Amino acid sequence: MMKSFYFVIFFLLSFIIGCKEQVKIDKETAKAILLTKDDKPLQLPKDKLIVVNFFAYSCTTCMKEMPILKKVITQDPEFKDKFIIIGMALDGDKDDLSDPTFPKYVNNRKNFVRFPVPGTPTTYIIDYRGKKYAVIYGAMPEDQLRKVLKEAWEKYKKQKEQHGK
Repeated sequence: MMKSFYFVIFFLLSFIIGCKEQVKIDKETAKAILLTKDDKPLQLPKDKLIVVNFFAYSCTTCMKEMPILKKVITQDPEFKDKFIIIGMALDGDKDDLSDPTFPKYVNNRKNFVRFPVPGTPTTYIIDYRGKKYAVIYGAMPEDQLRKVLKEAWEKYKKQKEQHGK
């Protein structure tokens, strides 16, 4: 009786462990904030906040949101010198770097360790070290986006003043 109990427990544990797909990250990769599909770290500017937009080409909401993000972040004088935007495609197979103001990379699953994405679009506002200043789940209207960007910038400035970094 006890042998069969242990066998069942062993079988269940083996099944559970075997079914979980684990993402392994080495020390060098762990230092990178964002990775390309080829495990190459993206170079992030130290003097700006980074808006990382996780999206899917198959998501109509994502596609409607992109022009708003780009317009506010790249054309508005209040934000264009303070922020950059990077897209991370969840369903693409090729990087789209044709627009230098909004490059779109194929996402690396290892990015989900640092930046969980419960659905698309999900947008993080971070600094070059990966510190999160805001997380936006879903698309938002332009006026609300502006408010979130302002608040993130104020938090960033305050943190820089306090820590001198």
